[in-house]
Amino acid sequence: MKLYLLSGGSVDVDRAVIFPGDDSHRHVTLPVMQILIEGDGKRTLFDTGMPPEAAGDTDGLKRAYDIDPNWIKPLMSAEQRIDRQLAALGLKPSDLDLVVNTHFHFDHAGGNALLAGVPFAVQRAELESVQGEAGWWDAPGIEFQVVEDDWSPVTGVEMLRTPGHTPGHQSMLVRTADQPWLFTWDAVYTEEHWRTGKLGAVSDVPAARASIERLRQIAAAEDARLIFGHDVGQWGSLGMGDEPRLIVETP
Repeated sequence: MKLYLLSGGSVDVDRAVIFPGDDSHRHVTLPVMQILIEGDGKRTLFDTGMPPEAAGDTDGLKRAYDIDPNWIKPLMSAEQRIDRQLAALGLKPSDLDLVVNTHFHFDHAGGNALLAGVPFAVQRAELESVQGEAGWWDAPGIEFQVVEDDWSPVTGVEMLRTPGHTPGHQSMLVRTADQPWLFTWDAVYTEEHWRTGKLGAVSDVPAARASIERLRQIAAAEDARLIFGHDVGQWGSLGMGDEPRLIVETP
């Protein structure tokens, strides 16, 4: 197995975006992450980053999707589009076997249209939550394979249904030869959320708390290395910059 972290840029946000009720008006930077896993003779991509309209344009999301840059401002270069990140690894979208959307927020499914023609997998509850709506998650040529509950797209990788942030949010456990990696995605934004127990932005508070408790139990039982969804300090500690980086390689 090979696991690559891909850089989808970052967002500059009012702290209240990730700590609801915080009235400090301080701004924080949140890295936007995608993951590529090569295993079982397949290439599986997890999340697609921000929409291409955000690349090199801090007002791009405002014009395309009415996302206020005073609240959420994209910081993304053209080379951080998901298709360009793949190209940096010598890959084309057609080289992918599957794309998994952990959920449909703009910084996780915004690049879906750039990968039209590749099979996509998403939780049924997530797909049902946007029925009848149009958005960055959908485009001509995209067909969603519906999954439910926990499931495995490739040997050693278990997708964990962790609703609360959104109805069909998924986290991910990757078992390697050394130590399992537990990717919380947006069930837990940062180490501060994990340490303090504070919730981020959620659609269902009881479900979100139950999902966090489940992740705590899994982390303890597996002695897993935790990777949070948007922790800028952790991003730096992993040696991430603007380019994709191989962080796990097992025989």
